[in-house]
Amino acid sequence: MQERQYKILKLLYRSDGFVTVERLAEDVNCSLNTIRNDLKQLEGKKLITRTHGGAIRNSKMGRELSPTDKETQMMPQKKAIARAALELIDDGDIIAVTTGTTTFELVKLLPEKKNLTVVVNDIRNAVWLEDHTDFNVYILGGLVRRGYHYTTLPTRNEFLGMINIDKGFFSCNGFSVERGITAPDFETAKSVREILDVCCASYLMSDSSKLGTVTFAQIADLGYVNGLIVDTEIEKEDFDSIVAMTDIILAE
Repeated sequence: MQERQYKILKLLYRSDGFVTVERLAEDVNCSLNTIRNDLKQLEGKKLITRTHGGAIRNSKMGRELSPTDKETQMMPQKKAIARAALELIDDGDIIAVTTGTTTFELVKLLPEKKNLTVVVNDIRNAVWLEDHTDFNVYILGGLVRRGYHYTTLPTRNEFLGMINIDKGFFSCNGFSVERGITAPDFETAKSVREILDVCCASYLMSDSSKLGTVTFAQIADLGYVNGLIVDTEIEKEDFDSIVAMTDIILAE
């Protein structure tokens, strides 16, 4: 999916559900024909329904993308967010990094630090850190979510109940002022929340395309975390609403 199509979806989810072709072309800064082609592709993916003169969203709930789709979207923004997150980590820290394409960009920067202990719930993150660092790496056990390569905790995790983590870094599938930070299923939301509960500080790493999207299960309110690390494409109105609840770190 092209970045332009993400912007179209974002406009649809932030509107009352219907947006005209003309409005989309103006906001996305492209031709009417280009917008019509994008809408045709998005309808083929069952994300929207085309109507006379515009489009409507199919659901208020955001659809979870496949790992492959996630890895191709908003990558410059994700890399910038990861770089900003790295600045919050000190040598010797005990950190948690949960699953996600944005958080994986942070994982790949961690060799710039020394003497870290890293708690992960993502198999790929654990393997990458084992191959590229000499850090102490702990991977949380549980059910492997098929196709997504990370674990969810079926019950309260004894290991988490016995440790303390300096800083936790996590991503999400959607976030909003009204509904907080959300995940596509209850098990994922519960697992991430249990990790955050043992972190002295926690940071949401999310690109601005996820703002306004609501998925199935709430991880936490925005006010629960110590900060949101987001790209500079966030709109001023949204910035002002969120900064009243938590700190915002803008990733250039």
